[in-house]
Amino acid sequence: MNEKEIAREAREAHVEREYWESLSKEVPKTRQRKLPSIVEQYVNSSVEVSYYNEIPAALSFFVLLGQICKDMAVIPHGRRMDDTRVQLIWMQTSGTGKSEMYNFYGPVAEYVFAVLNANHGTNFDIMDVEDTTDAALIGTSKDERETLTDDEGNTTVIDVPVQVYGALEGSGLVAYDEFEYSGVFKPSQHKESVVMYMNKFMNSLHGKNHLIKKKLANGFPLVCDCQRSIFATTYIPTNMTRIIAETGLMQRTVLYIREIPIEMQNELRRKVAQSYGTIVDRERPIAQFGDAFVKIYETLKAHYEANDSDPTKTMQFAPNFRDSIIAETKKFEDYVQSSRPAVLALANNFITRMQGSMAKIAVLCAIAEAPTVRTKAKRFIVTDKHVQQSSRLIRACYKSLVSWLDSSLRHERVNAQDKLGIKVFKTEYDNLKTVADNEGRVNKQQLLENVRKATGKGQATIYRNYKELAKSGIFNEAKKGRSVYTKIVKKEEKT
Repeated sequence: MNEKEIAREAREAHVEREYWESLSKEVPKTRQRKLPSIVEQYVNSSVEVSYYNEIPAALSFFVLLGQICKDMAVIPHGRRMDDTRVQLIWMQTSGTGKSEMYNFYGPVAEYVFAVLNANHGTNFDIMDVEDTTDAALIGTSKDERETLTDDEGNTTVIDVPVQVYGALEGSGLVAYDEFEYSGVFKPSQHKESVVMYMNKFMNSLHGKNHLIKKKLANGFPLVCDCQRSIFATTYIPTNMTRIIAETGLMQRTVLYIREIPIEMQNELRRKVAQSYGTIVDRERPIAQFGDAFVKIYETLKAHYEANDSDPTKTMQFAPNFRDSIIAETKKFEDYVQSSRPAVLALANNFITRMQGSMAKIAVLCAIAEAPTVRTKAKRFIVTDKHVQQSSRLIRACYKSLVSWLDSSLRHERVNAQDKLGIKVFKTEYDNLKTVADNEGRVNKQQLLENVRKATGKGQATIYRNYKELAKSGIFNEAKKGRSVYTKIVKKEEKT
């Protein structure tokens, strides 16, 4: 990494710190954009163990809240309805606090689920992913003996296939503390099934498209009703751009992808070193925020039941809600327009899904603040304030994604050109400059022959490599008579 790249990453880290700090400034101009108080408190506690990870901390709050609210509130848009679940995939440099975040988040979720299951008859749990086979994830069947008696009292014993449910069945979290082992990143027939299962259960719960269906070899029709939310963390895999382009899975999640600059890694190590030898109460924050989630749930449930237990009546949407969604989405579109075409093509595919995530988190912001709104009539009304709160978080994810895509695709292009022998082509082109024409072009066949001699590779290979490099705009050709001349195009000459 050169000095310019280091400086750029340092600037981006500084901007991100300013971004989060702007959410916490208690000044009138930013008051309407602050996250609900309980979310801010949760984030501040989270980053005491997972330093500088405010954005994923806030998102983790909404993953848990969206899961426990999914049966009592919907987000309508036209003839469609969406549920409140938020699916988070957090990709970040190794050793920068992802596991520490789950060590805080996981116990809070367990506390909340235990209380709700005991007091409200829910059935939430956490699926810690260890086995990614079909049988483990979506289930299988087994034969059970059943005795049948006819009208004459004769009995017959038969084997009846029954479903054995997999780990994805039900409600709660799918916790991938090491998402790299999920089966998504290594292509195979089995891995493709994992991607399909995830894409299916992320569909809206209001319909049947979220059901995972499979007919087993014995003809048994297997149905897995997964209503879970994903909390997944991993380092950034080397084939991430391919996964984005080919699977469509990442676009369906809130994807937070960030490479931590060296300066921040050094600061992280210093902060960790300063904590050695100290003992901090680990249980109090778990109970504190667990009770807060329970309070939000119970406030929502009382409102839900007062409205005929109809999830379509739970939330109200102020007229400025829709206008704000449109305005905030435009910011996403404008942000990426100046990007290179390759970045634009991939990043633009995320905007529609991110708009949906922005609407979900806006609804969850209204739900989160409800217990502190004294006037009951003013609770559960989603306004432009909530959209702005949500947009700040989702745009942070989008900006981070665009920045990473720009860097990753640039490195991939350079690596691809290196494999095609761009350095040899440039060397032999420079050697022929003495016989170049006035426009700097050299005889194409002579260039290819010189490269062939320099590398010892076959003529067909050299020609194929040249064509691939030419596709990326490295070469510019012109025909003179029966001969073709070519030159290497400088960056400033490319259009």
